[in-house]
Amino acid sequence: MSQIDQFLNSLKRSLKAKNILYRDLAKALGLSESSVKRILSNKSLSLERLEEICRVADLSFSEVVKSANLEEASQVVTLTDEQEKALAENARLLHYYMMLQEGKTPQKIEREYQITSSESKKYLFQLDRLNLIELHPRDKVKFKRQGFLRFHRDGPVGKALFEQTKASYLNYDFRTEDYIRFSLLKISPPSLAKYKTKLERILIEMQEEARFESEHNVSVVDTGLLLAFRPWQYSYMGAIKKKE
Repeated sequence: MSQIDQFLNSLKRSLKAKNILYRDLAKALGLSESSVKRILSNKSLSLERLEEICRVADLSFSEVVKSANLEEASQVVTLTDEQEKALAENARLLHYYMMLQEGKTPQKIEREYQITSSESKKYLFQLDRLNLIELHPRDKVKFKRQGFLRFHRDGPVGKALFEQTKASYLNYDFRTEDYIRFSLLKISPPSLAKYKTKLERILIEMQEEARFESEHNVSVVDTGLLLAFRPWQYSYMGAIKKKE
């Protein structure tokens, strides 16, 4: 599906969510219902007409765009063991691949990072051989699949990253502007499953927000987000044992 198709589908979903029918939109725009249907199926829709539709429907253009991106990006992309192993064995290759994933071009990476043109080309060829990207003339990069990249928890990269997380993430003096909360709860497995789904949804929303800001040159800071729960008990809570 093309980006234009994704955007038009997102616009139609947004109108439906607001219970705005084609005839309602036609009346507000001073057009016939058939004209509105034709406009919303026409890939040459002008920006002026689009702005007018968003205005009369009380829609935010940026929200429609984000919704269109979310449709594509909500798919999770995972790698094979061979692909993860190659990335895990070369930290610079992994970093290079992740920068490509963030939307940086090879040219931008070469300009802004300490990497030579020959090393950059070597990594591009290696990623192409690993079937992680399609390399086109003039170092144009196309990803095989679009979506959120997720490493396997027990895969080579996942293990390496998780070890770093355990060793260093919480070993930090959290500041006022940072965020950390910990709560000890007694809660049922079904409730945990419900909140796990909600946390996954929040993670996807934050990933999409980050992707949108990256594509629109918003000033950002590198941020580590950790969501977790597991069976846990403070050590003092086992000081007095239960009777058998």
